[in-house]
Amino acid sequence: MAKRKVLISHRRKDRRGIKYLTLLILLTSVGVVIAWFVSTIPYFCITRVEVKGEERLSKDLILKWAAVPRQSSIFRVNLKDVSERITLASKIKKAEIRRVFPSTLLILIEERSPFAYLRKGSRFWEIDEEGVVIGEAVEKQHLPLITGSGVSPDKAQIIEMGVKILASFQKSGLPLSRIDIINENSMVGYLEKGPRVYLGENHHLGYLSYLPLILQDAKRVDRRVKYLDLRFDRQVVVGYE
Repeated sequence: MAKRKVLISHRRKDRRGIKYLTLLILLTSVGVVIAWFVSTIPYFCITRVEVKGEERLSKDLILKWAAVPRQSSIFRVNLKDVSERITLASKIKKAEIRRVFPSTLLILIEERSPFAYLRKGSRFWEIDEEGVVIGEAVEKQHLPLITGSGVSPDKAQIIEMGVKILASFQKSGLPLSRIDIINENSMVGYLEKGPRVYLGENHHLGYLSYLPLILQDAKRVDRRVKYLDLRFDRQVVVGYE
């Protein structure tokens, strides 16, 4: 008798499981049909693509990079794909795509801003604060230079190192107007208002906090500093004129 009750209980549970599974399949099918139907309604076809956040770039150029198919459903556009197409351009730092119902796609962009110039011969390239080469400069601003025989637009590691050094000096209140890089072991920075600074593989940027004190002390005793050398451990070598 007990075995019969257990068997009946198991059969009831199996029937309930089949009912739930059938209901789940039915609801899923209905959802798919509704999604397909909504995606084909003309009301949700893209009729407008807006761009916001552009500064130096034109909206037409950004729309060209986005390549959003007009009259397609707003639900069928892959937002990630559109964002990736736009950020392939070196001038774009970030692109966010949003749906604005019923029929507008909004593109929010953040352009890369020039932090320094890379000079090779007579040509100049804009470099952003992350060391990314934005493109060849058209109009020059008052920005520090990364130059020297060891630099070129395709040497990403050298460029990133140059940008890091420029940023460190800038934060210390002693901005460089130029840094000449021959290789990782031989670099010379030129303070905007002050002497040149020798740097190497171990350029000890942690010692930058001492430089204002050294320069102030030299000024107090009426001595002119010719160069500062940060290539050595636990010391800043000072050369006077």
